[in-house]
Amino acid sequence: MKRRVKAYVFSLAAGIGLLAADMGNADNIPFFVSRDVPDYRALMTVQEADRATITHLRSVLHHHGWTRVEEYSSGGTGVSYGSFFDNILLSTWKAHDDEDVTDMTITKVVPLRRGISVKNTTEVGTAPRPAGEACKWWEVIDKPELKGTFGPFAYSCLSHDGIELATKQLIKRKEPYGETQLIKLERTSVAESEVRPPKRLFDPAFWLKPLRNYPNRPANLPDFEARMIDGRSEKRVLRHYPWRYEEERGSDGRVGFSVWNMLDDQRLTVGYSKNERHFEARRSSIGFRSSSNLTVIEIGPTDLKKSGRYLGESCAWFETTHYADAGRSECLTPDGVALKVEFSSWVGLGENYTAVEVKRRPVDLKEMIPPPELIDPSSWGFTVSD
Repeated sequence: MKRRVKAYVFSLAAGIGLLAADMGNADNIPFFVSRDVPDYRALMTVQEADRATITHLRSVLHHHGWTRVEEYSSGGTGVSYGSFFDNILLSTWKAHDDEDVTDMTITKVVPLRRGISVKNTTEVGTAPRPAGEACKWWEVIDKPELKGTFGPFAYSCLSHDGIELATKQLIKRKEPYGETQLIKLERTSVAESEVRPPKRLFDPAFWLKPLRNYPNRPANLPDFEARMIDGRSEKRVLRHYPWRYEEERGSDGRVGFSVWNMLDDQRLTVGYSKNERHFEARRSSIGFRSSSNLTVIEIGPTDLKKSGRYLGESCAWFETTHYADAGRSECLTPDGVALKVEFSSWVGLGENYTAVEVKRRPVDLKEMIPPPELIDPSSWGFTVSD
């Protein structure tokens, strides 16, 4: 029996796959120490930490606390929208060869970032005068318990009216690790529509629209619905070839919804917990869409040479996902229904789900869309533009 299982999975406890465990704090947008910052337009150069000899451009628009940052690199264009004080960040990516955005991440977390004025500026070098503007260095504090003495430590140079004119990261507070610097600044009006994300980014149909004509469903991959439990959470699983959906609800209030295409690099995930909300989506790039070799985005499971029996059905164990620090094994029926799922991770306790109910029934793709209130832009604090 040979099966292919998509690699995109997630686990509330183990932090595997789509649910990002350490994102946010609006760190792709400028640092502010006050909400009283004027509207402005800025153009900056960016020197990446691991590519010291290569720079690219960044444009920044700011209006009433909301910022749009666009970066142009050799691989494509990244755009971020967010509010520093609301700690919300939406980031997108578009490769040069793609017609539209292919990746998006939205994160909203409990505020963690703050700043302290740097009294001894020799730590970060003499305060520059980028584009003729004077500025004062601040150290940006973010998860100090994780930095130790190594870092990297982040610094932001702010003008007299609070505009970020330069940034710098240092290893051990002395070795350069990437920087940005202003080359042009205009203190001028910015329209609200210029700092708002496009409406289509919040539309599941944009992310889940079929990318091509798919083959007929194989006879051995019927639609099904399954309910699984472990000691701390419950999972609901749906399959409608080539789509798969997983919904997890933890006893501590954590919730995650994920739907993905088993044949293409296409997925949508929404989740929330006490301290964080996130929304991730991806559509296949042109490179994937034009390829007939689908194995590049699928993982062939490893046969563990053991069997099991649950709910009166026989199954065979396979390792379906393997990373350096996490893994997922499943006991699969001949038609690909997981009756037992085991997650493992070095970052914490794993999860062991056991099926308590399986129904092989027709499934509609509409059943796989996460609740609309979790996707609505207003629930994230965004006003969108057309």
